[in-house]
Amino acid sequence: MAKMSTILKFTFVASLAQAHFTFVRLAHNGEWQAPTQFIRNKTEPFEERSTPNTNNNERLYNFPTFVSDYPESVRCGRDNMAHAANTEVLRVKAGDTIEIAHTRISPSDWADNQWYDCPNGRGSCDPNDPDWTMDFNHPGPLLAHLSKAPDGTDVREYDGSGEWVKIYSLGFDMNEDGSIHWLAYNYEKLPARFIFDIPKQTPAGEYLLRLDLIWPGLWEPPIYVSDTPQIYATCAQILVESDATGPLPEGIEIPADLNTTTPGMRTSLSMYRGESMDDGYTYPGGLLWTGEELVEDKPIL
Repeated sequence: MAKMSTILKFTFVASLAQAHFTFVRLAHNGEWQAPTQFIRNKTEPFEERSTPNTNNNERLYNFPTFVSDYPESVRCGRDNMAHAANTEVLRVKAGDTIEIAHTRISPSDWADNQWYDCPNGRGSCDPNDPDWTMDFNHPGPLLAHLSKAPDGTDVREYDGSGEWVKIYSLGFDMNEDGSIHWLAYNYEKLPARFIFDIPKQTPAGEYLLRLDLIWPGLWEPPIYVSDTPQIYATCAQILVESDATGPLPEGIEIPADLNTTTPGMRTSLSMYRGESMDDGYTYPGGLLWTGEELVEDKPIL
């Protein structure tokens, strides 16, 4: 048993040393913008406050954020406010289409060939991969939320302490044997593309567009894995032009409503392994706004 524990612990530590991922680029109506042009960057390294079961508090660029980190980190990534003023604001119209791209490569190693001329019009790729696949190394749902800056507040000065409304989620479908196929993860192969619309009913104003992939934690973790969910949040700064007159629906607060006890943030070991879905499972991040109504965000089976 001791030998097995050592092996499992080594495997976990080794995985932490590898690059994780972060969202760094977006396309507006099919046109890719420069990396981090409209997306708040992160500080590397950055010292988070003490968080249980996370090995250490110094985080590198692509490392995850945990729900007990600084609130601003949970909302939009580590030290994001230090970069907000230097991040441009993308002007969009309600109903426009957004696509998101991620990377597992640290900024010091960025090169043009991981952003430009990627296969099939994608916004990022891995120049060291013969198939140019930029994969994810963790399964979990991908989420997008909007938070409106208070009237009179420049979005570049907004810390996201208001409400967040979920406008998009990409989760999983079921394999024929009843196991789970996370669409973003795709068994560390080519992920699904992350394309969604800003709802036409979104009122005019300046917003943070929060992008996240959450690797759920466990109810009863084995010794080699933390029960703490991993969060990969990044925020884009957008200005929405719209003729809509209604208000945004009620949303959630982050991190108050995105923690280890809220729905979808932890699963059973069976679901964690992808073997089956937990009864009553819903995606994290609150209700989903369709533009017409708020609905429970559950997998479509």
